[in-house]
Order: sequence, then structure tokens, then C-alpha cells
Amino acid sequence: MINEVFGKLLVVSLLESRSHGQKVYKCLCECGRETNVLASNLKKGNSKSCGCSRTSNCGLRMSKLNFRHGETNTKLWRTWKGIVERTTCKTSSNYYRYGAKGIKIYNEWLNYEKFAEYIGHPPTEKHSIDRINNNDGYFPGNIRWATSKEQANNRKTNVFVLVKGKKITLNEAAKKLNISKSTASRWHKSGKLQQYALQE
Repeated sequence: MINEVFGKLLVVSLLESRSHGQKVYKCLCECGRETNVLASNLKKGNSKSCGCSRTSNCGLRMSKLNFRHGETNTKLWRTWKGIVERTTCKTSSNYYRYGAKGIKIYNEWLNYEKFAEYIGHPPTEKHSIDRINNNDGYFPGNIRWATSKEQANNRKTNVFVLVKGKKITLNEAAKKLNISKSTASRWHKSGKLQQYALQE
């Protein structure tokens, strides 16, 4: 296989032979990078580059989506760009936390203007995008601009309690009742928290 070409990869040398007859070859990609590839992946067409093709395709997708709207590098545009990348680009460093887990973006929002029309610019620079239901993707009715405090209150791990008929997080309850978080947690488990709240 040495000196054979598979896609953008030129087979340079044999690196090792693994169990069950699997061979690993050192390959030189057209972009100049070296990569190690299983012979079976070369023959089946599973590996055609060092990964630069996927990166290039992702960049091409983003360039097609980036229209001349005059808002490049605004917070809204950067937010939109980040969402598109982590939900659609497998080469994004955050794809494994979003797109790979089924977190998608509403198809119409692949167009920046459509996304901007729906959500608008953030009220302040301190606001960032928040998914109301963290199990769902970026869809109409499930996104908002929120402060870091509002987003913290929206985490899956939060424990909510009723204090004077209002649903708040356990941390907020501790502050309202002027007790420590550990005390609030202990009282919540024992049922004492509700009784104490009613007395306040």
C-alpha cells in the first residue's frame, strides 16, 4: 500500500501490525499534516484526509450562512455562530456536548437574520443565551437572554422548594431565610425548611 493515494492521503510507511492482521500506516495529507490510519479504513474509504476536510466543510458551511448583515462580531452574531458550530460542526470543540447528544438548532435559524429577528439583541453585555429546557435544543419558545444568576437557577441539578407559595431554588431559600446552604439542604430533607419558612 506504500505510495498509494486514498483521497487526500498518501501512504508513506507501515507503522505496525496489530492483532487480527490489522495494519497501521503513516500517511501524508495534502494539507501537509501526517496522520496514522488503519489499512481497513483506507480501503473502505472511511479515512480520506487527516480531518482537514471536515474542518474545511464546517468553515464553508459557516461562510455560506454568514450574510452581509453588518453585524459580524456583535454579541448576537457571535452567540448565533457559536450555536451553529456546536450543534452542526463535528470539528467544534463543544460538539460532543451538544450536537453529538442530539441538541439541535431550529432549521430556519441557520439563517442569521431569522435568528436575530426572533431573539433580538441582548439587553446587556452580561446577558447570554439560555435554553429554558436544557433537554431540548435551540428552538422557538426554548431560548431567552438570561443573566448568569438566571442561568444558574435553571440548571438540572437545582433543587426547588416552596417558600411562602413561591417556587425558588434551595440556594435562594437559604439567602431569604438567612441560613447556610448546608443547613437549608439538611432542613429540606427533614421537612423542617417549610415549617421554618412559614414562621418567617
